[in-house]
Amino acid sequence: MTRRRRNDARRSAIRFWRRKVEKLVAAGEQEAVQQSLPQLQKAVDKAAARGVIHPNRAARLKSRLAKAPHRS
Repeated sequence: MTRRRRNDARRSAIRFWRRKVEKLVAAGEQEAVQQSLPQLQKAVDKAAARGVIHPNRAARLKSRLAKAPHRS
């Protein structure tokens, strides 16, 4: 149970930061995106390092969201 709760919390953190970054990108707030993106990357890296998500999924998420602010 404890591991499951920890894993769920890590997945939840990824979802929280991902939604936040996507909303900021849609709103066109570049400065806020640049501040929130490292938080998302940290959450993704921690989850991948601990086996909560697959390392390739982590890389894919980070890559896509790093490109997001530059799309028009």
